[in-house]
Amino acid sequence: MLKILGAVFGAVIVGGGLGIGSYAWNNTTFANRERNAVKKAGYVERTHELPTGVRLNYAEGPANGPAVLLVHGQGVAWEDYAPVLPQLAQDFHVFAVDVVGHGSSSRTPGRYDVNAIGADIAAFIDDVIGKPVILSGHSSGGLIAAWVAANEPAHIAGVLFEDPPFFSTEPARMPQQFNYVDLASPAHEFLQQDTETDFASWYMEHNAWLRYFGNGRAGIARHARNYRTAHPDSPLSIWFFPPGVNRSFQFMHEFDPAFADAFYTCQWQGDFDQQATLEAVGVPSILVHANWRITDAGILEGAMTDDDASRACTALPNCRIERVNTGHGFHGEDPRTFVRLLRELRDSIGLRSRREYPGADGEDLALH
Repeated sequence: MLKILGAVFGAVIVGGGLGIGSYAWNNTTFANRERNAVKKAGYVERTHELPTGVRLNYAEGPANGPAVLLVHGQGVAWEDYAPVLPQLAQDFHVFAVDVVGHGSSSRTPGRYDVNAIGADIAAFIDDVIGKPVILSGHSSGGLIAAWVAANEPAHIAGVLFEDPPFFSTEPARMPQQFNYVDLASPAHEFLQQDTETDFASWYMEHNAWLRYFGNGRAGIARHARNYRTAHPDSPLSIWFFPPGVNRSFQFMHEFDPAFADAFYTCQWQGDFDQQATLEAVGVPSILVHANWRITDAGILEGAMTDDDASRACTALPNCRIERVNTGHGFHGEDPRTFVRLLRELRDSIGLRSRREYPGADGEDLALH
């Protein structure tokens, strides 16, 4: 979270040099510019309905190589991968999916657990891609990736685990996880009341990271609420926050808080044995471990401690750890290294750099 403060204050200083107008323009238009670059790279947006009736929204790139499936973390959507999608399209066939409860995929309250969601992703690979994939999961998406690789091994050629919260999300430790205080608890409280209806506004008023702004918190939350009132169908955008900060909450208007509540109640984890799951992953994997710290209150800010990461990679039969000097949003903060790691994983499992995969049937939606 100190990284967020540094990004904001540093950007404000830079913004003062460039002019407030240019600074605000950059902060409020970055998402459209990234989306245009994704469209230019050949991506189309589609939907696919699984046999269960669950609809998964996803983006698909041109068939320029082995299939890669990107599974995002909590509270975002497939567009969170926009910084890496154009470069990945050069030598992969990329699929980036909205997990249920996110983006334009189905809302499935009551079945927000890793077993059900893992089964959704496995069915998507079977129905849409039709070939084993290199699977990359960020944060909670990494937990999903582990489940799929362990339970549906024929679907997976290799896994890039991007700073997943292995072991820190087990029920006994969950209350000391930053996600618990920042998103899961606010979501639980939101669902217990019936006055506020806009979760994006509620989140900005109740999240944990905004506390680091001290007395400025109330003004930021008020600005966010005013923006959401004026633009109820648009992503929240705060002109004085740089893109890296805006990115962290720009998809909250499409997020089902019941998904985060499942982490609060531990419904999401269910009977998920993380140790046994990792031991059952037989394909090559890279485990990305980003920066972390323990606060004075005993909260883990980050996904894993060094001990967690070491334990996870030891459990994985064919794993290497990649320690990165970034925050939790690694693929957005260091897109070049993210792409390099996927290429290294591809090469390590002997896949050619260009291999045609069949396209997917689905409904085309224009990127805009």
